[in-house]
Amino acid sequence: MLSKVILLSLITFIGFGTICRAEEEKGKCGHPETDYSPCVTRSQADVLFRQCCQLYVPEGCHDLCQYEIEEIAARNLLIKTIASKKCGLKHISAILYCASQNQDNRKCCHHLNLADNKLGVGDRCLRFCDPAGQGINAISKSDATCLFNLNVILYCHQSGIPLD
Repeated sequence: MLSKVILLSLITFIGFGTICRAEEEKGKCGHPETDYSPCVTRSQADVLFRQCCQLYVPEGCHDLCQYEIEEIAARNLLIKTIASKKCGLKHISAILYCASQNQDNRKCCHHLNLADNKLGVGDRCLRFCDPAGQGINAISKSDATCLFNLNVILYCHQSGIPLD
C-alpha cells in the first residue's frame, strides 16, 4: 500500500514538473526576449486567419489571408493581389483585423523597428499593428513604406495569437 502511495506521489510530482516546464516554455513565445517568436504554428495561425477573412473580407482578397513572413514573398503577394483588381487597398483594415485576431501588436512592431526613423514615416506604421484599436480609414503614399514591411506586420500579428 505504501509503495502505491509513493508511486502515485512520484507520478504526481513528475506530472507537475512537466506542467511547469510547459508553462515555462509557453512564456517564452510572443515576448521581446524571444523577438516575439510566435506561440502557434503558421498552419494553425493561417486557419484562424482564413476563417476570419471568410466572414469579413471580400473573396478577391483571400489570397492575402495568410501569415507570409518572408519579406519578398509578402511584398509580391500584396502587389499581385492588388494588381489583380479583385482586392482594393480599402480592404486592408479588415484583412489586418483578421490577421491581428483583435490583438494589439504594436509592442512587437515597435520592437522589430517598424517605427524606426530610418523608415521616414515616424510611428505611422504602428497603426497597422493594431487595426482594431487605431483603425485604418485611408491609405496614403506614406503608407507604402508600411505595406512594404507587411512581413513584419504579419509576423507580429501571428506572434500575438495566444496559445490556447
